Amino acid sequence: MALPSKPDWGALNIDLLESILDYLLPMEEYLTTFSQVCIGWRHAVREKLQHLLSTQRISLLILPRLYDNGKKRYCFYDVMKKKNLFSVQSWPRRWIYRGSSHGWLILLDSDSYHVILRKPFYRREIRLPTIKGENYRHLGERICRCVLSVDPDSSKNEFVIMMKISSFNIAFFKSGNKDWTYIEEQICAVNDIVYINGLFFVLDGFGVLYSCDVNSDGVWEVRKITSPKFAPQSYLVESSGDLLRVIKQYGKPGFEIYKLVWSSSENSRWEKVLNLGDVALFLGDGESVSVKASSDFLGRQTDSGCQPNSIYYYERKASGVWTQSYYSTYIFNVSDGTWRSLQPYHLPPLDWISPKPL
Repeated sequence: MALPSKPDWGALNIDLLESILDYLLPMEEYLTTFSQVCIGWRHAVREKLQHLLSTQRISLLILPRLYDNGKKRYCFYDVMKKKNLFSVQSWPRRWIYRGSSHGWLILLDSDSYHVILRKPFYRREIRLPTIKGENYRHLGERICRCVLSVDPDSSKNEFVIMMKISSFNIAFFKSGNKDWTYIEEQICAVNDIVYINGLFFVLDGFGVLYSCDVNSDGVWEVRKITSPKFAPQSYLVESSGDLLRVIKQYGKPGFEIYKLVWSSSENSRWEKVLNLGDVALFLGDGESVSVKASSDFLGRQTDSGCQPNSIYYYERKASGVWTQSYYSTYIFNVSDGTWRSLQPYHLPPLDWISPKPL
């Protein structure tokens, strides 16, 4: 009796492959292993990821999870659909999470102090040079403000990243350079960093806004933009070309929103915003983002699933010496000042991330 011939797995119909992928858990290593079978399967996985990410309308919350084997994973959670979109294995323990920007995770190797950019949905990594300076070692595992100027995948790897490296110092790295550039001007208690219209903006602990122009090779310019406006907790957000400062009210749910009215002199000022229109803001310890409720990340007209004129945010709800700190995610309605819980009592999130297809 003749033995059956060896099956040609690469010849499977693309529709059948897509059906198989629909039943696979959206875990990074499953899709990676699946894509290594042959070129056809790799193409099917790529198409699956492209569809998965291009149909995602809002930022995802990065939540830690523990599985039965004790290994830690991170889930990318859609707070509106209340489901995990994707799951990845935790990175090496020595890698410390520092933030996310343009769909990339920003990690620091605590042994070598190299900075690693990691695109979790595609297992793509970019290793940057070592961060120098003793002050950086004392920041522990607190999130530092880290911002990319653009998505490296969309700009032929031409990008700039700026990072808070101590309470008073920032540094930036330009693709193609060999080392980081350390800005000598001290900015008191760096609170937030954002990139908009070709400039980095830095907010200090007293509410003073600075612009940082790093476009010239080997030259940078730091300029004071606004006078102090202190608030215990503030976020900088780019929204449709405008720079917003969102101030969380102390001791109660609520926010105040201001837009920067730009002036070439030192007379720039903050103007209060009472309505966000079609925009929703996602505020977090890393990069905060704005989303149009009527369109997706690619600008296509669609129902994003998020509520317009609203702010999504998370905050700690319980902590103590012997108890685990838990967080809750909320939505704040700007028009009437009301708020409601979206995801009560989850483990401390790392951040929001805005996935984008290649």
